[in-house]
Amino acid sequence: MERINKPESEAEIIVVEDDPRMACMMERNLHAAGYRVRRAETGRELRIAYQYNAPDVVLLDLNLQAEDGIDLAVELVTATSAAVIIVTARDSLEDRILGLDVGADDYIIKPFEIKELLARIRAALRKRSLAPSLSREINLGPYHLNRIAQTLSHDGYPPTKISLTNTEVRILTVLLLNHSRVVCREQLTSHEIKESVDRSIDVHIGNIRRKLRKAEMHDLVICPVRGLGYRLRHGA
Repeated sequence: MERINKPESEAEIIVVEDDPRMACMMERNLHAAGYRVRRAETGRELRIAYQYNAPDVVLLDLNLQAEDGIDLAVELVTATSAAVIIVTARDSLEDRILGLDVGADDYIIKPFEIKELLARIRAALRKRSLAPSLSREINLGPYHLNRIAQTLSHDGYPPTKISLTNTEVRILTVLLLNHSRVVCREQLTSHEIKESVDRSIDVHIGNIRRKLRKAEMHDLVICPVRGLGYRLRHGA
């Protein structure tokens, strides 16, 4: 679904929450703040809601009875252009890293102050409105990054294709859009929480490099630039 930027007062939010009292509280306050709000208690209801009308923001609880919220977060990130804000009682560092690593825009721990939730929503909407609307596929010579299918393919003989994680797709998207330019670490880690940045980015880059080597995509090289970040080099 393509993103159409709208004034904040017209933004539409889906609240995915199976606790009726929590859902009512969030819906009441979001309506009072001027947002249009729909509710979903299950993954099935969420899918019907976003297929009927694309939301701008999804507030997603992880502790749903019938389905794992992390799986739903991955689905939303790959199938929609909505900002995904996880709102959950799961407060461990591992859960926060996982939630952000699969592509969520933010992670809020219950209980929370409604003013903070509204501020996080405004921040997510601003970020989405400023971000460039990217096409499904990004191309560089014979290479094609399919952001929806999460694959990188090469038009060689025979053609080759590798599968990528959501984080690897995000990293390659930034590198491809900035081909031959140095990309600072902050650009590549903007969706990671602060505690995990230094440990994880090099791991993700290393995993991408291994996949490129295994597929013999030798002319696409991610070069480290000491003290700055990385640069994507294509060709001999």
